[in-house]
Amino acid sequence: MRIRIAIALCCLLSVTPSANAFLEDLCQSRGSGSLTLGYCVRPVCPASFGPNRACPAQLFDFATIKPGRSMIHADSTYFIAQALGYRADVAYWITAYNEVTDYAQYKPLDQCGNEASTRNSGRKYISAYFNGFQRTQLKTDGPLDHYVVSFSPNGQGTDVHGAGGVQSLYPLHYPQPGYPANIDDTYQKTLANMRQWAMQPGPEPGTLCTVGLTSSNGKTCLSGTITGNVPLIMKSAKGIPLNVPAGKKVLNYDKNTDTFDYYEALGAYLKDKRKTIGTLWKDPNSDSVPVQLARVGLYLHVLQDTSSHATYCGDEAPTPPGGSSPGTFMFISDPRTNTVKVSFGSSCASSPHLASHVQETGTGDEPLPLRDYVALNNTVDELIIFGNEVALKHPGWIVNRELLPPNLVEKNQQGFTANDLKAELIGTIVSGTPYSRAEIYESGVVTSPLQLADALQRLHALNRALGSFSDTLRKRSPHARSFIALEPMPGNAFDPQDRTVCWR
Repeated sequence: MRIRIAIALCCLLSVTPSANAFLEDLCQSRGSGSLTLGYCVRPVCPASFGPNRACPAQLFDFATIKPGRSMIHADSTYFIAQALGYRADVAYWITAYNEVTDYAQYKPLDQCGNEASTRNSGRKYISAYFNGFQRTQLKTDGPLDHYVVSFSPNGQGTDVHGAGGVQSLYPLHYPQPGYPANIDDTYQKTLANMRQWAMQPGPEPGTLCTVGLTSSNGKTCLSGTITGNVPLIMKSAKGIPLNVPAGKKVLNYDKNTDTFDYYEALGAYLKDKRKTIGTLWKDPNSDSVPVQLARVGLYLHVLQDTSSHATYCGDEAPTPPGGSSPGTFMFISDPRTNTVKVSFGSSCASSPHLASHVQETGTGDEPLPLRDYVALNNTVDELIIFGNEVALKHPGWIVNRELLPPNLVEKNQQGFTANDLKAELIGTIVSGTPYSRAEIYESGVVTSPLQLADALQRLHALNRALGSFSDTLRKRSPHARSFIALEPMPGNAFDPQDRTVCWR
């Protein structure tokens, strides 16, 4: 362990550009025998380390991180889904499988600091285990679900980056009508392929390919090999080696038997009571979590990471002419064998993840980093689309129909468009031109609590905000008596002192 920490310390203490990632920010306490919640990585280092460097204490926290979750991925997604009319149990499972993308299995914490287990009442909220999307799984393309890399048809990256390329801080936002209509399957293959998979209304397997690489007809997956090195240190060709087969997306790798299950097995995993006993607990006829909810949860995580990584490895632009970095992209390096090379730019490194996590945790009076607002705005848009194209086709998944806009431009029954809801929930631009990379936001209902420096206070504030917003929506409702109140996440309550909700 000491050797690994020393190596990581060398990496993390190198001066790096600002990077973007969502890491755990709500974890079990480090106090001996204490069942409370607190920070995951301490937020303060000596001033001499600067904003883009991690100090040894933070590195130690990272190496010994306690069970927890990312409130931006989890609590925020859960809040947004209910604010758009989703039933609480539907919103929960979208959230849980969002987090599976990082952890392989999601075991939620309650507000007392207990982790759900097969031995307590939280067991019915534990997801199935599968590691094919996991950020550290080197037997699959899991890391590339978090370092989402654009594809370069010309093999040089110039069609991805620069003024004529697809790279920007808002990597999905093109001229009107804009996102999400134009996720381009030429350049943004990972997202485009995963999005069409996630938006299928029925349980059919569909097509999901490793990093989205499909054959020319788009109906089968490209076979071949994906290679590259995820850099640990800037300006270094060395790093964590990637060498995985292209083809069908791997759902799970079993190291004991050295065997793979593929994405088509997802529905079977959700129905297998040896893997999870999760159901839609508000539906008496539910015997398992519908595969559509797991799919969109997995997709939303990749979308959120793409949005938040837009100025990091996955979308790093090249330096100006004459510079040393070609940017980050993937391309077919050998058409005879379909060998796909992932090429990382010289300013890409794994080390900035930790420093940037600190930057987006508990910012106090300062707004969150721009990337956080981008990711959550994109989440609102996609949950509106999924709500109309998928959830409404399944009775009961949307309980407050008046909250869901019919599309991204028209108003919901309370008179609000997608942009209105994003302004209220996520925030409004108070300076800077939209899509200029220089916007400054004033936080909204969901994001304001995330600015609180103390992790436990952050959780309680977001829970209170959910209850308050539920009251606001009921008052706006033309059908107040039939309005279904928004609910805290399982294991939580609007009252921070309520211990009856905690796992037993």
